[in-house]
Order: sequence, then C-alpha cells, then structure tokens
Amino acid sequence: MPPPYFVGSGEGKKGAHHESISALWNLKWKKRASLGIYPFMEGKLEDFEEVFAHFSENNIYPPYDFEVYSQPFFPVAERLEERAAIAEASGDFELASELYLRAACVYRTARQPCPISPRQKLAFQKQKQAFFKGASYLASPLTEHLIPHTHAKPGTEEQYASIPVTVRLPERAKPGQSFPTVLQIYGLDGYRTEHTMPSSHHIARGWASIAVEIPGTGDCPADPNDPTSPDRLWSSVLDWIEQQPWIQQGKLVAWGVSCGGYYSMRIAHTHASRFAGVVAQGGGCHSMFDPEWLEIASHMEYPFDLTQVLALKFGYDDVEKMKLDSRQQFSLLENGILDMASCRMLLVNGMLDELFPIEDCLLPLRYGSPKEVRFFEDSKHMGEPHARKFILEWVESIFGNVGGNMVLTNWEKPANGVPKPVANGAPKQPTNGAINGVTKKAVNGVNGVKDVIVSVPNGVDGRHIMNGC
Repeated sequence: MPPPYFVGSGEGKKGAHHESISALWNLKWKKRASLGIYPFMEGKLEDFEEVFAHFSENNIYPPYDFEVYSQPFFPVAERLEERAAIAEASGDFELASELYLRAACVYRTARQPCPISPRQKLAFQKQKQAFFKGASYLASPLTEHLIPHTHAKPGTEEQYASIPVTVRLPERAKPGQSFPTVLQIYGLDGYRTEHTMPSSHHIARGWASIAVEIPGTGDCPADPNDPTSPDRLWSSVLDWIEQQPWIQQGKLVAWGVSCGGYYSMRIAHTHASRFAGVVAQGGGCHSMFDPEWLEIASHMEYPFDLTQVLALKFGYDDVEKMKLDSRQQFSLLENGILDMASCRMLLVNGMLDELFPIEDCLLPLRYGSPKEVRFFEDSKHMGEPHARKFILEWVESIFGNVGGNMVLTNWEKPANGVPKPVANGAPKQPTNGAINGVTKKAVNGVNGVKDVIVSVPNGVDGRHIMNGC
C-alpha cells in the first residue's frame, strides 16, 4: 500500500496550467519569465511575448505535439543570435554574451520539458552552441570538459562515450590555486547548460563549480534504465575530479536538484568516502515510483505530463510499464541503498512538493546514518525561494570544518548585494544557530517561513543553522 501522501490523493489537484500552452504561459510561465526564474534564466520577457502571442492565436492542447510547440521559438532565437554575432564582430563582447545567453534561453524553452521531437532535439543542439558562446565571454567563463568514462560497462554504448561537464572557477583564478568545489547534479529538465546562475552563487563564495547531467537527460552517456549505471558514472567523474589540480582535495560537496536529488541521495551512500557532504534538494527515493503517485503527479505542479517525462528519462517507452516496474528497479529503499552508511547529508524540500512526495525526504531519516534536514511548510517543489540561502550556508560550514590547505575567503557584501572577497580573510561564521548540536526553535519561523524539522547529528557543529532553522 502506498503511504497517505502529505499533499493528498491528487483528486481535484489538476493544475489549470495543464489545460493548454496559453494557460501554462498566463498562469505559470509569464511571471517566471518576468523574474528570470527557471527556465527563463538569462532571458527577457520581451523574448517570449512574440512566441506566446502566436499561441494565443494558435493555441495547442495536451497531449502536445512538441514539433508544433517548438516551432515559433526558433525565429526569435535566431534573431538574437544574429544580433550577438554583430556585437561579437564589433568587439562588444559583453553585449554578445548577453544576447547569446538570451538566445540559449529561448532554445531552452523550445526544448522543454526534454528533447522529444526532431525540432526539439535541434533546439537542444542550438541551445548548447549559443550557451557556450555566451558563457565564454563572462568575466568568469563557463567551459565544457569531456571526462573519459573509465568505469563504463564493457560491451555497452557507455564504453564509447565521454561525460560532458560544465566548469566554472572563481574570477581571477590563477594557475596553482585550488578551491573547495560543488558538484551540481542536475535534474529532469535542467542540464549543464543551465549552470550560469547556480555557479555564480558558488564562485562568489570562492568555490569552483561543476555541472553534470543525470542518466536519461542531456548528453549523459549512462544507461537510463540500468539502476547501477549512475554508480559507474560517478566513479568516472570522481576519478577525474581527483586528478584536477584546481580542486581542493577533501573539500567536495555534491548538490543534487529535483530529480538530481534522487542521484545525490544515492551517491551519498555509494560514494560516501569521496565527499565532505551531499545535498539532496527536492529529491525522491522510493514513493516517487509508486504507481499511485505516478498516476496523480502527472497533472499537478509540473508544467507538462510529469509521468511521461519521467518514463522517457528512466528509459521506458511505455508509461504503464514504468508504473509497474520502476519502484522495484529504482527504489533506494528496496535496493538497500538507504541502509548503507552515508556521508554527511542535508535533505531540503517544500512540504507541498507535487513532483516527488515529501515522504521521500522523510524516509532516509529512518535508515542508515543520521541526516540533517530543512523543510519549508508552505513551499512546493525544492523549497524555493527559501531553500538556497540555507543550503549555501550549510555548504559553507562544511568547507569551513573539513581539512585542506586553502584558507577560505572572508566575504563582504557591497551595495549591489554581490559578495566580493576580502584578501587573506578567514570565513565568517553564522550566528544565532545551534550550539553543540542543540538547535533553537524560532517562534514564527524565518522570513515568514515556518519551521518544520531540523535534525543535527550528535556532536556535529551546528553553527550553519541560522536563526534556529
């Protein structure tokens, strides 16, 4: 029997944004585009008004023909690329970067939720081209590296592929320097080409940043239908990481987002000795594969048919087959992963998550090593917009409390809110947190967000927990 899900049975929860593409735009995406929130990072609202004006006259309805859906994005993206090329030729590389990244954002939206149709697959190729052109002109550029898949399973397609990752180092990084490093594990529809904003948070704190895709997404070579393929993937990635002189050994944290949280929960157990800590934000591990959950989640918070996209991602060509088979194949509980010892791990999510049930963030607390958690009672998937602040503080505390030969930088915050380093400083320590593993309880939460659960293992320094959260 499935658990009685915290968000309910799903009856009456069908999101109105599922009615049509115009409904999706007006009820969900237009606000996100105006704020530059995923999937519209680096984009501008004006870049999408023409596209969705077209849909207001030529609306489309589920089940979507993604060849029809993606078509009106191309002229807008191509014009942005043309303007970027002109700026590039004139030597205005700052404008060229902005325009290429805006074009990449339009292509990104065209290939949402994942490259299904031929035109969407072309959009992904063009997104990568525009993204890496634009990213190359940033003050701290993002660069692509191809990692040899040295642990690939012999006799499979894995054996003949490399693992692409996106890398970003702090501004003005010099040869010979090494940095604490975040391995950002992306999710269902976010790929390594979405790494500009997250990496900006990392490098502002003096960390190096690596983006990697999960099996069944982007250009990841791991077999999506083989539950053990991610273990081989991470072994190859981690072997490469340990060979890089710019990565400070012993100061590596993995941060999985959304479906990437499933893989970070797994990696925290299967590769525990190779991480200082692991964050699972918005992840699932067991109930996300319940047939009953897959039935109701398809029409709730996610913009498209979640179950269809999950089936494609996990290598199923039949949604009904996934409903019957995937829990036995992929559940971290049924496969015994949660019983293993793990490295230090933080679980973060919104209690009202309608992609992966909050029960999947509670389940790991009952097995294996003690965990640390932060849930937001009134938030949905991933606990945003509140979660990032707490995660960054937690990661900062990890890097400050493990060994290594680098002195972390002290940060000051100027008027524009962008952190800048103070030379030769020591890391500032958060205040008003837990002392000696004992947490304080906020009366009304922080910033209007209610406290739900905080767990700090005995003897663990709790200074990273701000204001009792």
